[in-house]
Amino acid sequence: MTPKEKAEELIEMCFVFASNEATTEDGFVYSDEIQLWNAQQCALIAVDEILNVGFMDTNDLYDYWQEVKQEIETYEQ
Repeated sequence: MTPKEKAEELIEMCFVFASNEATTEDGFVYSDEIQLWNAQQCALIAVDEILNVGFMDTNDLYDYWQEVKQEIETYEQ
């Protein structure tokens, strides 16, 4: 699986759990953009946890997950 495909998979998995609401001074605002941003943050947390585990002795695995992280950060629907 390419880093881009893995990034999309993680975002889609998190998308279902990400709320599409945000609190503002005027109350709640609902949008697909907020839900996507929340899903991206969820996926980034997962990837950061993987990168911080420390068991990645091979540079290939580390580089792969770094690329997944970059794909998540630049993902657009």
